[in-house]
Amino acid sequence: MGLEPKSAGPRSAQSAGFRLRAGHARGAVVGARVAAKQVLELKLEVDLDEPEPGQFVMLWVPGVGEVPMSIADYDGGVLTMYITRRGRVTGYLHDHVREGVRLFVRGPYGRGFSAIERGRALLVGGGTGAAPLHFLAKRLRERGVDCVAALGFRSAEHAILLGEMARLCRVEVATDDGSMGFGGPVHEVAAKLLSEERFDAVYACGPEPMIAAVLELARSKGVPFEASLERYMRCAVGVCGSCVLEPLGLRVCRDGPVFSGEVLSRVEDLGRWWRDADGRLVPLR
Repeated sequence: MGLEPKSAGPRSAQSAGFRLRAGHARGAVVGARVAAKQVLELKLEVDLDEPEPGQFVMLWVPGVGEVPMSIADYDGGVLTMYITRRGRVTGYLHDHVREGVRLFVRGPYGRGFSAIERGRALLVGGGTGAAPLHFLAKRLRERGVDCVAALGFRSAEHAILLGEMARLCRVEVATDDGSMGFGGPVHEVAAKLLSEERFDAVYACGPEPMIAAVLELARSKGVPFEASLERYMRCAVGVCGSCVLEPLGLRVCRDGPVFSGEVLSRVEDLGRWWRDADGRLVPLR
């Protein structure tokens, strides 16, 4: 979900001598499998306040570090996450975490999606941005809302949650290399759907350039829009300012990660820049 911060370590997550941090809940891994190329599906049995679709948690590996994670599901006390290998912490999770390992979670944090009560919804996801949209699709299905999911991936090898989403929505797939579904960016699939069908809301999660493109499509059709953003996060409670949106001063971790189209249309760096660990603006590619 958020970009991975640097961490001290590494030491074993099971090493003795660490002290449980205030606010963290202890969990046990009940499932860990490779879901797609460079993506780990992790299921953690943990007692949390009931999260809303679009909220996130901070996942702590003692002696290694802590990273923000989107919630793909929380059902019967089991938290499901999809974790892309990116840095020290996520690499450790991919290489070492198996069933029975203890991990720690704080949260849920942030503002989630405003799920509509009736009508039709279009969900547009890129990569592991499909994860929070799966949780949202479950909520929409419970309310009797019809939904269509347009999901984009680099290739068929990177695709996740297709079967799970197909049980909740009609699914349209796009891949950059054309190995599955439409060959091209997923926002082009979204454009076709918006031109041919009626929707009462559009939700998105994924790379910011994709979100910016889908925002413009929704605005052109006059359809309400919400998106979950991914930014560099350290504290998750709005103190450090590393995830601020310019020029509004809004913090992704506390004021988001889900923002309305009205707010996002006023974010000058949307799809163009993000801040690194030192607070410097780095262009998005």
